[in-house]
Amino acid sequence: MTQLKDRVAIITGGARGIGRAIAEAFAAEGARLALADVDRAALEAAAGDLGALAVPTDVSDEEAVRAMVEATVRRYGRIDILVNNAGICPLTQFESISHAEWDRVLAINLTGAFLCCQAAAPHMRDAGYGRIINISSVAGKMGGVTVGVHYAASKAGMLGLTWSLARLYAPFGITANAITPVTVETDLTRDWPPEILEQLRRSIPLGRLARVADVASAAVFLASEQSGFITGEVLDVNGGFLMD
Repeated sequence: MTQLKDRVAIITGGARGIGRAIAEAFAAEGARLALADVDRAALEAAAGDLGALAVPTDVSDEEAVRAMVEATVRRYGRIDILVNNAGICPLTQFESISHAEWDRVLAINLTGAFLCCQAAAPHMRDAGYGRIINISSVAGKMGGVTVGVHYAASKAGMLGLTWSLARLYAPFGITANAITPVTVETDLTRDWPPEILEQLRRSIPLGRLARVADVASAAVFLASEQSGFITGEVLDVNGGFLMD
């Protein structure tokens, strides 16, 4: 299948985990990729494997984000799809979160998505086509206990950003949607205490954590022509953890 044949996609946090899984799924569907990440070694490895453009980028740095978008346009001539996946997830308990840590989480998870959208959307608007996909979290819909409050707040903010962009850019043929996974099996979450992971598994009706492929499949759908009349949607990928 080539649902994304010749579409140009930027994926932030694309070097590993969910981002890399989305990159692999997009590549399998024929997309041309620009991968952004702060981990240069992992980024170059992923880009090399997928024939993608590697753009080392700190998404909280406005100049770096604009340079990333410009590099993508120079290489491919346009931007069709933006996946805002870059993020961090500290588990710091609420009363122990410092002001600096709060600012850092919001800067990467939420401000980073804002900056990427602000830099990429004008190119989509001028082309009359675009797909913006924000990787949020179930914690953004119902709050977080295991994850930090700052993480939950940043992911809730991504939903407001998504809805606003969906309304703002619909007249220009651009859709904006979000994916809200439950806890995903990645290198990050494998380091969580086993008892917490087991408790999470028991709370999910389908009996397991999310896998990166689950999120990647949802992203392919939202990036494809099949979702052309869907915008402002929050797509749950949570095994029944939250039904609303």
